[in-house]
Amino acid sequence: MSNSASRTIVLATTVLLGLAAIGLIFAPTEIADALGIPDPAAVAVLLQLYGAALFGLAMTGWMVKDAIVGGVFGRSYVVGNTGHAFVGALALTRPALATGATPTLWVMTAVYWVLALVFGYLMFVATPRS
Repeated sequence: MSNSASRTIVLATTVLLGLAAIGLIFAPTEIADALGIPDPAAVAVLLQLYGAALFGLAMTGWMVKDAIVGGVFGRSYVVGNTGHAFVGALALTRPALATGATPTLWVMTAVYWVLALVFGYLMFVATPRS
């Protein structure tokens, strides 16, 4: 994989996580409502904390955006994002398959699976070229 391709992946993921973080930090009840959570106010603080974690991942991505990523390069960044995306994809799959799942939940689940596959590829398959 070329360095420009890995840079594109890192930058796109950084922007995606950063935007999600900002939304979760500043509009947690609105997002909870869009996800169909019965009592959005009750989970607002948890969503804000999740937003803070996503913000941390986005900042990590911003720091490595110009580095070669994949294989053994940028390993800590790739491992962290692979773990986050894969566990997130697994956690979201069951509620998404449940009857009455919102379209927002379906989109989130799909995004997490795409991220899990991309970062899994970077971790296990990609051999970066400069």
